[in-house]
Amino acid sequence: MIRCRCLLFVVVLAVMPAIPAVFAADTPAGNAPAIQHADAESQLLAVLNMARQGDYDGALDDLSALIEARPNFRLAQLVYGELMVARTGRSIDSDISAQMRDQRDALLDEAKTRWAHRMAASNAGKVPDVILQIAPEFKHVVVVDLSSNRLYLFENDNGVPRLVSDFYATIGQGGAGKQVEGDMRTPIGVYHVTRYLNDNMLPELYGVGALPVNYPNALDRAEGRTGHGIWLHGVPRTTYSRTPRASEGCVVIANDDFETLRDHVIVGRTPVVLTAGLNWVPVARIEQQRTSLLAAIEGWRHSWQSIDTPTYLAYYAPEFVSAAGRDKPTFAAYKKKLNAEKTDIAVDISQISLFRYPGKPNMVKAMFTQNYRSNNYHETDQKAQYWQLDDQGDWQIVLETEKD
Repeated sequence: MIRCRCLLFVVVLAVMPAIPAVFAADTPAGNAPAIQHADAESQLLAVLNMARQGDYDGALDDLSALIEARPNFRLAQLVYGELMVARTGRSIDSDISAQMRDQRDALLDEAKTRWAHRMAASNAGKVPDVILQIAPEFKHVVVVDLSSNRLYLFENDNGVPRLVSDFYATIGQGGAGKQVEGDMRTPIGVYHVTRYLNDNMLPELYGVGALPVNYPNALDRAEGRTGHGIWLHGVPRTTYSRTPRASEGCVVIANDDFETLRDHVIVGRTPVVLTAGLNWVPVARIEQQRTSLLAAIEGWRHSWQSIDTPTYLAYYAPEFVSAAGRDKPTFAAYKKKLNAEKTDIAVDISQISLFRYPGKPNMVKAMFTQNYRSNNYHETDQKAQYWQLDDQGDWQIVLETEKD
């Protein structure tokens, strides 16, 4: 048996809990859905498990097959090299340069991140509580947990998110929570895909394509966040994946994974939720908050339609700001003047989606189609409202804009 002294396995195997010896590459575990083929990540994790069980020869054989199929998978190459060095019973730690050691440490982080996801508790029957309601117009939702380097693709199953696939993802060098341009951080918030850029339109850095999102959105701008060019994209063909924190703020996934994602995204429609941590709960757990917020939205709609201006304005928080930049007093004066000219108003709301806003306790982003008709005006548009639960337990609007 090989006595493994290499840094990679000393650290990685140390964090691996005891698990059954059988760890088939196509066996779902943790958050991973059942898959139809043995993907590269599953194969690598099976190899790491073999090494943990002491079957280094078997691990080397399987690694050889994986590298032959994925010659650009640098983490697999590193694991193979570490195992080969372990045959000598020595370590090469003292023989490598600081730059090489940094590169190896980054790949080690990738291995630990992938393994931690695989070994996470099962979320079967649960949903992430960032998704309270999905309108029928949204066929899929993308959720990225920046804290665990994982991108989840959900299908809209009669308003309930159903996990379709999940992928390892790279985020910004500065971590999560973008504030200013150039900070190398990935934003936290609720966005949507704005366009698709195919392979022919991009430098090789972006791999097989890119899906830009609308950062900064209205809330980002209202809170002074700056920057641009936040994309979901692939990787250069010279590599299979990038280390956990290696982008300038984008979310980066393997090219094969990007092609799967691209096939489920509708430009201008698919929501993208970027969050630092996911809370998986039973579907029934989100019912209470969804119900109370929908009641508030209906009260707001009804008071507007009834031309009950004082009640209507009470739904807006003291710190409210409109898309036009009006604060609460200015907005109130504008609405009072406008409603005084109305003899009848009808407001219909449809296609309501609700997302608990990441990083903002008790805030929900509501998106819907609004059809407004009055005695002298008619308009249908897409609306986005940011509702905040106040200290008295009432929902109030803090920001309102057209679809952002």
